[in-house]
Amino acid sequence: MNRQLDMHHDAHGADADGGAIDPVCGMTVDPDTARAAGLATRHGDTEYFFCGRGCKLEFMDDPAKYLAADYQPHM
Repeated sequence: MNRQLDMHHDAHGADADGGAIDPVCGMTVDPDTARAAGLATRHGDTEYFFCGRGCKLEFMDDPAKYLAADYQPHM
């Protein structure tokens, strides 16, 4: 598994720069901005952040798909 994918699956909360990785498309988003826009959700014990409503809705429809080890985020 490559470093980007490891970060995608293991560090959803924040990266080293304080950004979060959208688990659907792989974009880096600001957690505070995402929360304020209603673009955050919890799954299990982890809070996930999204670049837009479409990514959030896709994730909520099938979280397991986007959290699978072999899923490659794409825009």
